Amino acid sequence: MPRGNQSGIRYGQKKQLGQSDTEQLVAIKRHLKEKHKIKASREPYLIFKNGKLMSIQDHVKTSQMDRSIEIKNPDLIWFDKYGMWIIEVDGAVHDRKVEKTIKRNELFINNHIKLIVVNLADLKELGLNIYDYIDSQILEKIKNG
Repeated sequence: MPRGNQSGIRYGQKKQLGQSDTEQLVAIKRHLKEKHKIKASREPYLIFKNGKLMSIQDHVKTSQMDRSIEIKNPDLIWFDKYGMWIIEVDGAVHDRKVEKTIKRNELFINNHIKLIVVNLADLKELGLNIYDYIDSQILEKIKNG
């Protein structure tokens, strides 16, 4: 993490109030479509059982849940000839819940999902444009298989 031990909030990232990332996710989705011809879906439910991806759904009923099921709700997802892709835009909450964020990332990677994590505070510190960063991550993951 380029900003050392400083949390995103301390570094100057604005604390989110509720689900305030909608506009940003719509803009990223639009960018993916215009630049890469990618049709991404917003915030589906990924159902994992014993660490393995079982299904992807638009809605989840409480009757579907039990202790062996883990449900994740990634920001953006799409499929192409390279496999399943997920973009997670991590805001301030991920600086406080680091262990949960690491477990989420490992769960996705262990299921062969191409994960792009966009940490807003890191991008700000490095002076990177979010779209340029996403583009570079897509190209890197395609290159590295």
